[in-house]
Amino acid sequence: MTVLETPLAQAVPGPFASRRRNVSFVLLGLLLSALILLAFSKQILVRLGEYLVVSDPLEHADLIYVLAGDFWGSRVLLGADLGAHGWAPRVVLSGGLYQGAYASDLSVDFAVRHGYPRSLFLPIPMEVHSTLDEAEFMGPVFQRLGARRIILVTSNFHSRRAGQVFRVLLPQFDFRTESSAEADFNPQAWWKIPPERRLLYSEYQKIAGTFLVRFHLATADELRQGRP
Repeated sequence: MTVLETPLAQAVPGPFASRRRNVSFVLLGLLLSALILLAFSKQILVRLGEYLVVSDPLEHADLIYVLAGDFWGSRVLLGADLGAHGWAPRVVLSGGLYQGAYASDLSVDFAVRHGYPRSLFLPIPMEVHSTLDEAEFMGPVFQRLGARRIILVTSNFHSRRAGQVFRVLLPQFDFRTESSAEADFNPQAWWKIPPERRLLYSEYQKIAGTFLVRFHLATADELRQGRP
């Protein structure tokens, strides 16, 4: 059989043969990726949870600030313990109205009931709806108190984002972040419980928003509309 007699599909590789090879390579790549993810899925999930949790090396500070929103008292007790061990001379507790009283005052009472001296604490009443609002509110307070280095105490899942927000909005201060263990979020097993999955997804969304502000791709006001 001469070249002229050879069927066209055999003589010249057509586009369909090339596409089949490309599809085969893509499918092989997807299969290998799936196998890798399957083999290391738990490690990846744990890393995603642990990334949210930050505890910086402790250094003596001018004050300890316990972020608002502590429903179970773990943040308050961690901040109180750090203050009692001399990491800063004053522990600032914040919070909005709750059943006719400010959560900041209730937090002080809670810590005192657990054996800490009332003189260690400074309650700051506030009404804010986001970490962005809280950082902006506390900036002038830190200034009035003459603070330069501040230890931020917050929940484990919130610690990375809180540190990022305060550093982005208040670069004039030196922040150290300390995270409290929370029953609501286990970084080694968060994917097993729907509320913890939603919590992780929400935190990553808001971390992305903070990066937009940091690199001037969005403003704090734009993010505030979504309550980051």
